[in-house]
Amino acid sequence: MAITVQVEFLSVATVRVVAYVEDDDEDLTDPTAVTLDIYDPDGTKQVDDAAMVQSTTGIYEYYYHQGAGEDAMDTGRWRGEVRTADGTGASTKYSAKAFSFKVI
Repeated sequence: MAITVQVEFLSVATVRVVAYVEDDDEDLTDPTAVTLDIYDPDGTKQVDDAAMVQSTTGIYEYYYHQGAGEDAMDTGRWRGEVRTADGTGASTKYSAKAFSFKVI
């Protein structure tokens, strides 16, 4: 499985992470699970193995909002990883794609 990740800022405190999941024929496909982790610039895990929400076949979204208010996100390079699992038990195939974004 191939994963393409796109990050867009929606406000000073919110980002939207979108994962496009493709099979070997480059068609959008739905794996069994799509999860992600997000780390702040200090390396602290802010999101741990969260399920991404399916918006349509092969496209999954996650909205991350830092803190309770509208204060800007911490500056620096954030990083993360999207993971897919397809199948169950011993036959499960796993894929992962790292991503990053910079807050200035």
